[in-house]
Amino acid sequence: MFLLGFKVQDLSSPQQKTYVAVATSTGYCHTASAGHTKPVYRRANAVGDSGTKNPKVLAKEAWQVLQRKWTEKHDRNGYSNILIKPILIDDSELSEADSKDARKTVEYFEAEAQRPNGPHVRADVLRTLAKMFIDGQLSQAQPATAAPRAQAADQRDAMIKGEREYYRPNGQIYRPRDLGGHHDVALLKHLRTAGIPVRLYGLPGTGKSALAEAAFGRDLITINGHGDMTVSHFVGSYLPQNDGTFKWADGPLTRAMKEGRPLFVDEITRIPSEVLAVLYSVLDGRGTLSLDDKPDAPVVTAAPGFYALCGYNPEGIGVRQLDDALVSRFAVPVEVTTDLDAAKALGVPAKFIRLAENLRTKDAKDREDGGAGVWVPQMRELLLASTVAKTAGVMFAASVIVGQCPRPEDVPTVTDVASKVFGATVKALALGGQV
Repeated sequence: MFLLGFKVQDLSSPQQKTYVAVATSTGYCHTASAGHTKPVYRRANAVGDSGTKNPKVLAKEAWQVLQRKWTEKHDRNGYSNILIKPILIDDSELSEADSKDARKTVEYFEAEAQRPNGPHVRADVLRTLAKMFIDGQLSQAQPATAAPRAQAADQRDAMIKGEREYYRPNGQIYRPRDLGGHHDVALLKHLRTAGIPVRLYGLPGTGKSALAEAAFGRDLITINGHGDMTVSHFVGSYLPQNDGTFKWADGPLTRAMKEGRPLFVDEITRIPSEVLAVLYSVLDGRGTLSLDDKPDAPVVTAAPGFYALCGYNPEGIGVRQLDDALVSRFAVPVEVTTDLDAAKALGVPAKFIRLAENLRTKDAKDREDGGAGVWVPQMRELLLASTVAKTAGVMFAASVIVGQCPRPEDVPTVTDVASKVFGATVKALALGGQV
């Protein structure tokens, strides 16, 4: 049995696809692990002109099929970050348990090929084999005890693990959260290595910037988006000097590309679309940037380590819809919400946690009834309240939270819920008479 394959990142989709070919003594089958490509099975006497049942020859011809697929994906716009990893193995290199599973999968392919209507290889069966390929389990022998039957049947990906806590540049602790079965910080670092851009979206204060800073620390360059931005805010411009001359200064995008650093475009949906077009050539696989205002400068090519991610609030006032071209380039969408367990672990008092939980329940109920929802304090407000409580007391901090409600129509609800949680009337802060 032989397996070959490669991975491709489709920028029009958040998914990676793994194209594989399985060659056996009777023929070979090739398809995509995501199940989007119809499985194709070729019997040995129908493969090319060889007319042979030699599995090594079949594997070579199967790889030629994948090479054609590789060329198609490589040359077609909309695909990038392609990782090619051809392997040619036989089951003698596998552990007994892995070999048994692999042979059963191949036997399934062969049995399906005998059906009158042709092969109907289930996507999950191929995913099992593709997962073994991705995880490297088909590249070297493994002890039989390392892959028990229950584990081999588990369809979950192996977790990308990281540290128990990270520090942001401001000194605040960030505790990792689950992200698709992985540690979020470790996964962002992993995606940076793979060159796969991410977009983080969620309400203000949920921790989008905190996650980016925890992942990349002081190496991170941040652009804070606003509606008056121009291309020069990204690439740079000539700045006046004291002697009356002008000197070119690189912008944050140019610096990140030259220095091989990660770039976080915060509030990206507030930036005009025509300005964001400067990112197209940077993120579409070319990794290049032309400095139009500095025509004598060579084209900037992204140095190893350059990475881009963005963040935005989809419900913000005055935001623009992100263009499809950028949605496809920031290929991995991640919703960021406040983790109240993490807030508790960071020392936020129980009553503030309960206030957020109660308001979250009211928000969900109001949205379910067709309303606009109710404001809920997020991680930023909860951490601030915790700090304020240590300085000026719990009730004062409760008033701070109520005063942070940005929607006047929600203030009565937030005030009522806060008063019930804290057992006393809570109002937004206002100066009173002399004391």
